[in-house]
Amino acid sequence: MHYRPEIDGLRAVAVIPVLLFHAGFGFISGGFAGVDVFFVISGFLITALIHQEIRSGAFSVIGFYERRARRLAPALLFVCIACIPFALMWMLPKELNEFGKSLYAANLFAANFFFWDQTNYFTPDTGLMPLLHTWSLAVEEQFYVVFPLLLISLRRFTEAAALRAVVAVTVLSFGATQLVVGIDPAANFYLLPSRFWELGLGAAVALSGIAHRELSRSLRECFACFGVFLIGASYLSITEAQHYPGWATVPVVAGTALVIAFGRRDTLIGKCLSVRPLVAIGLCSYSLYLWHQPVFAFARMRMNDSLTPAGCLALISLCFGLAYLSWRYVERPFRNRARFSRTAIFATVASIGSITVAAGLVLDGSDGLAGHNVELARLAKPSVGLSKDCNAVIDLKCSTSSQPVIAVWGDSFARHLVDGILASEPEARLVQLTNNNCGPLTGLAPILPRLDPAWPQKCIGHNKEVQRFLLAHRSIRYVVLSSPLNQYLAEKTMLLEGRGAVQSDAWIVADSFRASLAWLRSNGFRPVVIAPPPQDGRDSGLCVARARLLGASAEGCGASFETVRMHDRDVLTVLAGIARDYPVVSFNGYLCDDGRCRTEDKGVAIFEDHGHFSDEGSRHLGTTLEFYQVFASAAEYGCTAERGRLGAPIRGICNPAEDTIMVSASANDVFPARSRTGVERAQ
Repeated sequence: MHYRPEIDGLRAVAVIPVLLFHAGFGFISGGFAGVDVFFVISGFLITALIHQEIRSGAFSVIGFYERRARRLAPALLFVCIACIPFALMWMLPKELNEFGKSLYAANLFAANFFFWDQTNYFTPDTGLMPLLHTWSLAVEEQFYVVFPLLLISLRRFTEAAALRAVVAVTVLSFGATQLVVGIDPAANFYLLPSRFWELGLGAAVALSGIAHRELSRSLRECFACFGVFLIGASYLSITEAQHYPGWATVPVVAGTALVIAFGRRDTLIGKCLSVRPLVAIGLCSYSLYLWHQPVFAFARMRMNDSLTPAGCLALISLCFGLAYLSWRYVERPFRNRARFSRTAIFATVASIGSITVAAGLVLDGSDGLAGHNVELARLAKPSVGLSKDCNAVIDLKCSTSSQPVIAVWGDSFARHLVDGILASEPEARLVQLTNNNCGPLTGLAPILPRLDPAWPQKCIGHNKEVQRFLLAHRSIRYVVLSSPLNQYLAEKTMLLEGRGAVQSDAWIVADSFRASLAWLRSNGFRPVVIAPPPQDGRDSGLCVARARLLGASAEGCGASFETVRMHDRDVLTVLAGIARDYPVVSFNGYLCDDGRCRTEDKGVAIFEDHGHFSDEGSRHLGTTLEFYQVFASAAEYGCTAERGRLGAPIRGICNPAEDTIMVSASANDVFPARSRTGVERAQ
């Protein structure tokens, strides 16, 4: 196969948008589609090479994998090893544990399976994963295992029959994207079956021989220009991440195929792609792709996720410098058969690969060296309530007494209150009735793509069981309900209710929540709703822990008052309506002042992540704010504006409905003095 410099230029067109996207430049919202361009190019080049060798009788499986090892392994291993010292310096134990897993997964050609299990590609936390991008390398490596076998099995058939077979598999793969995306969007994004069609289209272009056919130059010019237009339009317009890949991916994939097929060097597009700067970037594109994610991730860690646009541009320049060096001194030498024989290349890859896999296993097996970072590991310890085994369990084994007085009902944002309640009243007779993601809403559940399709019905069933449990245990007087509700109110969320799936709506959520509260009150229970802590979507727990790791101030980890209002506006609207008839306790009045909401209180880190209290944070706030006393008092007497007997005044903690669940009460507004007597009688 003759060298085509325009394809190296096309590689540059693929990698630059990926860099800009991961650097956070919003104008190129679809920059991640550059990976799809790479897939099509890889499918074309590999197929052209293998097909030519098979037809000439020169194909060797060992020779093929030798070329792949020379091309891919040295630079990948070099980057992985270079990441380890920075990970040890700047990663928290939990992150170091995840990094260890990704390290050995990347070197075992299984990174896509690991990230499928761990994260959505488009969530903010992926910006702190140095090896996230190796998922696409794993897809290609798995393709290299499967596809040569397919071509070998087709060698006895005509070229037309081989093309039809590849096209058929490609169509089936695209069909799979339409099915898998509704079942598991993450699997659709990360795994080969729903990505094969992109590589397969490039393979079909190679097998069709269309790139070598004599067509009129004007026709080729039109097709090539249209292809570039489709690629560019995709980079600028794609924003829908949940259904990717799918129909939104067709333009960029088809555009790449058109450029490969018709953008030869004698066309305008071919000449533009063949200019030296683009070709130079294309030659280094593999190393550039390898370096960009670790550079951005570690920089964000070191700066505690406070990179400026100017800083991102400087990092992009650094990526180019590192890419050139690794291309010049790592990639090129290992491709030289005179310097490294087949035996040497396999031995080198196997030995260094074994070291990186072993390092990953050590980091994973030691929980990210948690034993050497006890203080930092403690900050990320979640508040699991009575036991981590109490999720979705409705039984007295998740109770502190056979005759409980107070029940905690809701999802993980109810669970994280349990430690605080028990810290404020160690003898409290409490039962935990919590289920992750499942709010205390009657007959309503969110349909969450990341969970089993049967989960929404199980959530509704769980809440029915909670009600039956409460009726069967009449010693229970107070019921504490809590949920962030964002899993119900997020844009484009579907809800399961009595008449089937419906579009998320604040009124539906509010009515369901009120139905739970009305049922409790009608059956003699005293309910109190606990609003979620103030949050803005960032992982404030991680921010505080990172600041302590780096010896920096955690002041910037707090959220502005207005940002919290905007982030939680739908939740606050629902709670404001509920607060007209039922007691609602909010932490905003205590945690927010002077226009900002704190993430630390009296030196204690409050949060584990984006909104859950850590184990220590829950206990600290429970003791400081006297959770049991406050919750029981609010449930028993409602919220009033009288001075109580509690130690320090708790500002705006109960029913601040006038300002949409923000601080509305004065600094001295707490609960009535008589509430202590009432709580003592209930115990």
